[in-house]
Amino acid sequence: MKPLLAEINAQQLLALTKAALHGTNPDENLFVSVSETDWNELFEHSAAQGVMVLSLNGAMRLPKQLQPPLQVKMRWIVRADTVEKHYRHCLETAKELSDRFRENNIRMLLFKGVSLSRLYPAPASREFGDIDIFLFGKSEEGNVILKCLAGKNRFASKKHSNYSYRGILIENHHTFLNQNDYKSFQHSNYLEKRLMALLEKADSPDETDESLLFPPPDFDALYVTLHTFAHLSSRIVLRQLCDLTVLFTAYKGKIDFSLYRNTLSEAGLLKLTDALISLSVSRLGLNPEYAPPYESDLSLENRIWNDLLNPEVPAPPKEKRTLLNVMIYKMKLLRSRYWKSELLFPGQYGKRILYSTVNYLRHPEIIKKVF
Repeated sequence: MKPLLAEINAQQLLALTKAALHGTNPDENLFVSVSETDWNELFEHSAAQGVMVLSLNGAMRLPKQLQPPLQVKMRWIVRADTVEKHYRHCLETAKELSDRFRENNIRMLLFKGVSLSRLYPAPASREFGDIDIFLFGKSEEGNVILKCLAGKNRFASKKHSNYSYRGILIENHHTFLNQNDYKSFQHSNYLEKRLMALLEKADSPDETDESLLFPPPDFDALYVTLHTFAHLSSRIVLRQLCDLTVLFTAYKGKIDFSLYRNTLSEAGLLKLTDALISLSVSRLGLNPEYAPPYESDLSLENRIWNDLLNPEVPAPPKEKRTLLNVMIYKMKLLRSRYWKSELLFPGQYGKRILYSTVNYLRHPEIIKKVF
């Protein structure tokens, strides 16, 4: 079981992350008495929060005598190098796929991980696993091409088809959001149509790479916010707040904030949106002038922040993961997430429990799996 993230550890992790995001120097006072054990724990926390490379970049901005000990630093660098190699491999693969689809008169949009990485000061510092693509109504034609390249469809969902190509999971999206199930937003159909309409502006390749097509700013702002909410139903990590901070900074002056807020308001998600924006400003240093207007709700923000740092129900240690203990853990976990479920998917909590029960009955091998 990972150690709890104490307040001082959280301050240190934030200081390193903000330094990397904004090109500033971390507060040296936070690192005067950091031991090798403390640095190792900070490394583990940075990995768990999806900001391992960012925090290393921030640590390298400290005076040499305050930087991590050599052994910790080398461990960090080796892991960061793996992330950066994966980024380059994904970028090369995305270009190859885009060229193949273009040969067949299919436009390919890159979004989520690969797309967001280009907005970061150091693109390879944004950690992600798979490649998400959208083919503008030609997903089935795309599946035929992907099947030729990658073989059998690994598994399909209503939202996307999955293929493994060159060691990378490729998600070919039919839709951007879940529709008509327990994970759907209350106004999911409306939000999907809004996202599709915003894609009409995606009519030219990226300025820095003519072979790749990325979403326009208004689409990115709305989609990344909604995708963060999808993770919030279980738990978000610091990386998701970094995405919002970087996105609004990179797109300053290019996002229609009235459209953004009105859309989320009509979907009943404005209160949560304001909480995420406020946290990005207060915790990660997002310039309020670049952010959409928002109203602060300290009670909700603190609850989200505490859940991000230290979940109410920590996972049991590996040596105690008996069937009974894991089942008790998962029941407590479902109960602890009720408040988030009601904010995101009002009235769907019963369906979530029913779905989980049915899923465990169908796949009993996953009962002991702890996320």
